[in-house]
Amino acid sequence: MIIDWLGHSCFKVTLKNGTRILLDPYDDHIGYTPQEVEADIVTVSHAHHDHSELSHVTGDYTVVEEPGVHTFGDLTIEGLKTWHDNEQGEKRGENICFILRVNGMRLCHMGDIGSIPSDDVIEKVKGSEILLLPVGGNYTIDAEKALQICEMVEPNVIIPMHFKTPASTLDIAPLSDFLEAAGREYDVSHLGKCYLKIDKATLKKRTRIIVMEYL
Repeated sequence: MIIDWLGHSCFKVTLKNGTRILLDPYDDHIGYTPQEVEADIVTVSHAHHDHSELSHVTGDYTVVEEPGVHTFGDLTIEGLKTWHDNEQGEKRGENICFILRVNGMRLCHMGDIGSIPSDDVIEKVKGSEILLLPVGGNYTIDAEKALQICEMVEPNVIIPMHFKTPASTLDIAPLSDFLEAAGREYDVSHLGKCYLKIDKATLKKRTRIIVMEYL
């Protein structure tokens, strides 16, 4: 699969068969410039404007925005209900983590998760090859809690998201806060680009953090 980071928490995942999945598209109120993206499937972790804007999405796409199992041929997408805050949703409501299963791999996009998830959720996510994880705090988990989730899930690849960049206007922490803590535990690779081609054969033995650049 090819994973393109489009900024913030938005990714486009292109499968070997050409299927395009867009994850958490944002609007134009957070500093990033929304890109027009053609997709077959769009996942929405929650209804906030920086994760659910469809006006820039083109194509005959299906929106997945509910918990449960959704099947598209060889691809299975499972939504797991979590919370957007540390108060059982009292401040910001619910959040959905999505697990994409295809070609013997699992990719988990944790949306705007705001607290350590339940044991049931961890059990389903545990061992995912790829974990897309917010690390910027304030609206989501912070660097410390992100590291706790990494230790619980034990993914092969960790891709940070939802952190402060020169393009972002949100009041969230920079990636350096997470890397300072997690870099003592995991290898860190800086791609210098906004996309990653990965499959079972290219996975490494040790867990690593892969940093994408917003270009």
